[in-house]
Amino acid sequence: MNISRAQQIIESEKEIEVLHNGTPVWLQSVDESKQTARAYTRQQPDNEMDIPVNELHES
Repeated sequence: MNISRAQQIIESEKEIEVLHNGTPVWLQSVDESKQTARAYTRQQPDNEMDIPVNELHES
């Protein structure tokens, strides 16, 4: 995935499933300078992580 698509997903009114290493994650924000997305899993919503956007995939 790229930064532009990650931002589109965040701004979308539809729920778009995004996977990181096969696990669904919710995107919160993107950092263009670091090329990362702030995300969390449904199972652990308090465990936010910064993930390189190139490791994210739409299902």
